[in-house]
Amino acid sequence: MIEPLLALDVGSTKVACAVGIPRGRAPGFELLGASLIAYPTAPDGWLSDPLTVGQAIEQAVDATGVGGGHSRALVTFSHPALASEQIRCAVTLGDEPVAIRAQDLQRLEARALDHALAADREPLVVVRLGCSGNGFEGVKDPRGLPATRLIGWFHIVTMPAAARRALVQAVESAGFEVAQVTLGLVAAHADAAHGGDTPRRTLVIDAGGLSIQVGCFCDGALARLEVLPWGGLSIAGEIAKELRVTTEQATTWSLEGDACRKADVRSLIEQRRRLLGEGIERLLGDQPRPERLLLFGRAALADGFAEWLEARSGVRTVLCRSERASRLGDVAGQVGLSQAIGLLELATSTQGPPSANGHRLVDRLIHRTRTLLTEYF
Repeated sequence: MIEPLLALDVGSTKVACAVGIPRGRAPGFELLGASLIAYPTAPDGWLSDPLTVGQAIEQAVDATGVGGGHSRALVTFSHPALASEQIRCAVTLGDEPVAIRAQDLQRLEARALDHALAADREPLVVVRLGCSGNGFEGVKDPRGLPATRLIGWFHIVTMPAAARRALVQAVESAGFEVAQVTLGLVAAHADAAHGGDTPRRTLVIDAGGLSIQVGCFCDGALARLEVLPWGGLSIAGEIAKELRVTTEQATTWSLEGDACRKADVRSLIEQRRRLLGEGIERLLGDQPRPERLLLFGRAALADGFAEWLEARSGVRTVLCRSERASRLGDVAGQVGLSQAIGLLELATSTQGPPSANGHRLVDRLIHRTRTLLTEYF
């Protein structure tokens, strides 16, 4: 019997949940239910209260209307302190050319992680962009090719170790084991690619509550990432502070965007948009322009935001909402569910089960022991 998959998108203001059942040997899934639950109060920071988030997870799972039996959860999230870099490294294979094996690529990836990881950070996304060796260059999968030395280029995204601990604590307080942690931007892109009409080079923007992530995807892989440590909730907080109004009123004005009658609000929004435009230019640099811009996140619903992005970037911009959530609520709900549903798409796009991503029972015990020793000493 095929067990349903549970996907959680743990955001800064809400939890989105989607439950789907894989289609046996065929890729894809059938969506059984989905829900979106907001936190009872505005958070002070990212996942500042894991127990409150855990309660929201329980409510979101119950609200899907799908029966129990879930023990493990696929989790996607965004964080304002993510770090992204490209690493070049090499390993020696032998004095004479030998065929490159899977374990050689694993050694190469481990070498890249040694360069990228600080003591307080953990890997979130590791993408092998290309490899070079004796007589070949830029090959993503060089297995079987002969070489004496293997050189690789990787794009690595890392997260604070404390953030992973808080995320795991929140999910486990709701009674679930974390099977896999995925970057929200990657899950959003997977949902958009479901229809099969995604260009080779795509710019994806996830406008969240506490961060805005700008990613460039090449052939379906995240090749570059820019993280801005502010989002829709941050802008609303600034408006509330500057104009001395409630957070609810400030949120309403921020969503009015260009149409807001308050000049001070429009000025603050324009300042933030200018910073976003600079982030996009840093990301793209001298790279070829993407063919399409996919916009995600509930903060992206601000009036005029998508139009401004298209004019600023010169790239056709599409506000994305999951087609499979069209019957589950309004536009804001459909946009909010994109990443949870995209996580199911990632997990079922191939026949094999999702990897545990280092969170099997033994790995969790080792990780917790290491954490306790670090915090104690």
